[in-house]
Amino acid sequence: MDVKYINAILETFSVTLEQFGVHNIKRCNIQKKNKMYLNLDLSTIVCFQGAVQGDIALSMPLDTAKKLASIMMMGMSVASIDDMAKSALGELSSMIAGSSATKLSSFGLLTKINPPNVILENAEINSFETIAIEYETDIGKIELNIGLNL
Repeated sequence: MDVKYINAILETFSVTLEQFGVHNIKRCNIQKKNKMYLNLDLSTIVCFQGAVQGDIALSMPLDTAKKLASIMMMGMSVASIDDMAKSALGELSSMIAGSSATKLSSFGLLTKINPPNVILENAEINSFETIAIEYETDIGKIELNIGLNL
């Protein structure tokens, strides 16, 4: 994966979170994986098709997911990850993926994104080489996984 494409996605991730009031977004760890495997409590996955194929996933502990869902739902209390919370978290992933697809199109890479999938289990998502970037934020840990065939 070309670093300019990865940087475009990383920028979109940070800017989108900041727009919703998530602060102190700091990269802590970067790991290269042979495939996309998600092993935190909750993950949202968006599949890319076209010139860019693969997936982008946000993965996080449940406590972070509840706080993030609350932010997406205008401060509404989130005690558990129900369908409404899943929808809110999926929408955030869609926003990040959509903005990323727009940025990638500026490099001539036309792609479409599919609706998000939210899972509450460990899962192997695809067999593409994946970059996993762990972030610490003021609401907790979020891992951004980029497993795209570019």
